[in-house]
Amino acid sequence: MISKWTGKQGILWVAVPAGRQTLTLYIAYNFVGMGILETLVMRGGQSITVAVVAAVLFCAVATIYALLWRRWFRRGPIEVLMRTLTG
Repeated sequence: MISKWTGKQGILWVAVPAGRQTLTLYIAYNFVGMGILETLVMRGGQSITVAVVAAVLFCAVATIYALLWRRWFRRGPIEVLMRTLTG
């Protein structure tokens, strides 16, 4: 239902590049996202508001990154590496 609505609205193109780079974004989440929270001593014990803001901020940055990356490359960097390594 949601995909039909977003397809009709013409906004699905925003999410598609991020969907094609899921491994890259997952690794970025673990190393960059969690690394930043660990450095700021904000990992664990924070309020629900801080957790939601951090999640929304990461999603926004990841989506913007994926849109920009897609302008020049077809696949994400980790996806390219995995394709190269596995044939």
